[in-house]
Amino acid sequence: MALRDEELRKLIECILNTHQDDRIDCETCGRELDCLAERVAAGANLCDLFPEVAAHLACCPDCFEEFQALVAILRAEYNGELGEPG
Repeated sequence: MALRDEELRKLIECILNTHQDDRIDCETCGRELDCLAERVAAGANLCDLFPEVAAHLACCPDCFEEFQALVAILRAEYNGELGEPG
């Protein structure tokens, strides 16, 4: 499987930055996701709000997937696309 240049760049960046003190881990990222997802779903830019979380999401597919799911659900809710429960 060949990596595209952008994927390779992100992988190298992630490897180089994994153990830097200014980076956050999955647990710290997870504590911020709900609040940040709400703001991003409302139109805010994640990089402007919390660049450390944006950097973590660029390197962590699990956290990125969770964040994307939260944003998608919130946007659907804001747009009235979710049905009433039950």
